Amino acid sequence: MKREGLYIIGLTGNIATGKSVVAAMLTQLGAQVIDADALAHQVMKAGTLTWQRVVDEFGPGILQPDGEINRAQLGAQVFANPAALACLEAIVHPAVIAESERLLQELEDAPSISGSARARVVVLEAIKLIESGMHRHCDELWVVACPREQQVKRLMETRGLSMAEAELRIAAQPAQEEKVALADVVIDNSADPERTQTEVLQEWERIMQTCRQYNTIAKEHAQGGHMSSWRKFIEQHPFLTMWAVLAIGMVAIFLLTSRDVDLLPRQRLFLALACVLLAGLCAWIVSWE
Repeated sequence: MKREGLYIIGLTGNIATGKSVVAAMLTQLGAQVIDADALAHQVMKAGTLTWQRVVDEFGPGILQPDGEINRAQLGAQVFANPAALACLEAIVHPAVIAESERLLQELEDAPSISGSARARVVVLEAIKLIESGMHRHCDELWVVACPREQQVKRLMETRGLSMAEAELRIAAQPAQEEKVALADVVIDNSADPERTQTEVLQEWERIMQTCRQYNTIAKEHAQGGHMSSWRKFIEQHPFLTMWAVLAIGMVAIFLLTSRDVDLLPRQRLFLALACVLLAGLCAWIVSWE
């Protein structure tokens, strides 16, 4: 698990494929949902830094009388201009990611209801989950998909868009096939809700089995005392761990091979310190991605 005690499902899909429907099903099953679209509303509230940057970029003409951003007007402006859309995303995405990370950290730090180590399922729902890179922080990636004709129909029915407007919004997003190719799980939301519910339930049962296995391991680790703490430290600080291991090994080799060499104490100390610094350099080089 990428976060201690949390099993994170990254939930995405192109516009009008039904992400919110699947998120609602997962909520009913007991998952906690972090809705990135709702967070985007939050970080763009009047008076926030993100709000100010958006207004500076797109002008006060996008504001409503109450000072809030007119999202429909802003959407019409950016979806017709790929450069403007990219600019808006560059402003909003970092703020949404930061807020998502804060909420995930709160959930990770919060004790479980029983007070014991217990994995909880969290759904990170975002239409730009992959494009923003947030999917890398998830244990698995779910993509909700449906035919393009259904996307157009849903946008016209639920948002009152014309066919041309619906087509424009769909065309502004990456091809659905690109997301499906990266998915661990693909939820087909093209048929009736009952079939979608069946797919979600099947995947939920699989995740529950994974979490039960995690709970067993977590309990064994908790009983392991200090060994569990060391293991956690190693997982969280791989660079420091590598440095320490290399330093200990290099200093030990130096001391063993220089036993018969006539060195002053300060010379021996200097060379031992050089070994430690060299170990740090080696660890740094090895940790490059």
